[in-house]
Amino acid sequence: MPIKIQDRKKIYEVDKDGKQIPVITPEVFITLTHLETGKEYLSEKEASDDVSDPNTATKIEHIRRDVEVKIAEMPPLGSDSNL
Repeated sequence: MPIKIQDRKKIYEVDKDGKQIPVITPEVFITLTHLETGKEYLSEKEASDDVSDPNTATKIEHIRRDVEVKIAEMPPLGSDSNL
């Protein structure tokens, strides 16, 4: 299950040739997965606790972090955008 680590928000706007272009931070999600067992962790703490637990063979290199960046709004691109 992906964990949201950053919300999307508009930071400010810049003026580009008379047009206001929004500058945003994107939504960012991470998915933490144990490479050997396939277990998905629900938090960084859960993954860290598994690594620290002497009753498991989990090492830090067993934890995979997939990062997904979602950009919901982009300015128009291409020859018609006048950017």
